[in-house]
Amino acid sequence: MSFLSVRGLVLQSNPYKENDRMLRILTKEHGILSMIAPGAAKSFGRFCGAAQPMMLCDFTATRSHDFLYLKEVEIVESFSQVHEDLVRLTAAAHMIEITSDVCVDRETSSYVYKLLVYATYTLTKASCQPTLIVSIFEWKIAGILGFKANLSLCSCGELKPSQYGAFSFSGCYITCKSRACLERSHNYQFISYGTIQALIYIQDESEDKIFAITVSDNILDEMAKLTRRYICERLEKNYCRMDLLSDMPSWDNQVIHRQTDPINDERE
Repeated sequence: MSFLSVRGLVLQSNPYKENDRMLRILTKEHGILSMIAPGAAKSFGRFCGAAQPMMLCDFTATRSHDFLYLKEVEIVESFSQVHEDLVRLTAAAHMIEITSDVCVDRETSSYVYKLLVYATYTLTKASCQPTLIVSIFEWKIAGILGFKANLSLCSCGELKPSQYGAFSFSGCYITCKSRACLERSHNYQFISYGTIQALIYIQDESEDKIFAITVSDNILDEMAKLTRRYICERLEKNYCRMDLLSDMPSWDNQVIHRQTDPINDERE
């Protein structure tokens, strides 16, 4: 019988047999693991608290007959502020859905793990903008998967900051406002200079810095439309969870969060 100790983020928690749950856990080192949590389906089960989506935990499991069985668990971050707010919860569920679809190997999972944990942690902050966090996540995921867009000069070579016109979804590049260039780009969305600068920053910066960015409402609206369409077309799937929030009323919530680094704050 072998033991495995690993930190991971619970993506899914599904019923298994009568009293257990089957967890899908995203890890930095091993990709997505399936782990049986004995008794977690019971209200007062030993692992009930940790066997929920969006729980960042240190897991210790044993392997028996090709199955991993949870033996010990310590919750590192519960992200309670996310679970208690419908908007943040929807944003987190949207990112988890994308994560579940793209993490098909260990290398991809390693990058996505860091990105998702930082994104979810940012959702706990009182001043967070869930729509912006999701847009950043979508754009960064596209780059991780090899769909990095060309955000340099228009193909005509005459693009200036005041001439930024559109982003071509068919060509994955920006183009100026000239009729000839717009016609060549086929499917496109008009965007501003500020939006391009924000996308360049997100594309080039590391996961621990990109979520500190702030943008105006106009730029956020442009970014959200662009990144959603871009990731949906690249992955050939309509990710629509965030659309559920379109007609929701907004209200202020007071959120308190603990200042920690969820990636590097390892258990002693």
